[in-house]
Amino acid sequence: MTADNRDGTAPELRPVRGRVPVARAWNSFAMHPSSVRKAIRVIIAAYISAMLIGGTLIWLLDPKDYPDPWRAFWYVLQTITTVGYGDATPTDPVGRAVGAGIMLVSIASLSILTAFITSAFVEARQAERRAVSDADEAAHRERLEARLAELVERLERIEQQGGRAS
Repeated sequence: MTADNRDGTAPELRPVRGRVPVARAWNSFAMHPSSVRKAIRVIIAAYISAMLIGGTLIWLLDPKDYPDPWRAFWYVLQTITTVGYGDATPTDPVGRAVGAGIMLVSIASLSILTAFITSAFVEARQAERRAVSDADEAAHRERLEARLAELVERLERIEQQGGRAS
């Protein structure tokens, strides 16, 4: 599924401002969207950012269940990757609310990110096909123009020969 513009074209990938890993990975991907390595970097940077932000948030808001940040990061990593071992679960209502928010935001944002990356791969492949098709059409057009020029030249010679005979 791609998010098309109103005119039916694929959205343009634009660089974003910032020096955070997600922004750098996205900018690199936006410049060369057909690179699988760069797409993986964007996804990993998004996961790490979500884990750090979510882990810090739940560690600060639910210190009873998450007395150290490492346990909070582990819980958030399990949550955003949908693994959910169950060894780290919030019992406090605030922790559960933060966990629910992390689930909803991470699933939605990573799904959208995956759709954009997929769209970029499809667009890059279509651009490659258009380039090949355009090159084939240009070569065919050149052959037709050369043949037409040859026929025009022959016709002019025939007309000149016919003009001398009359």
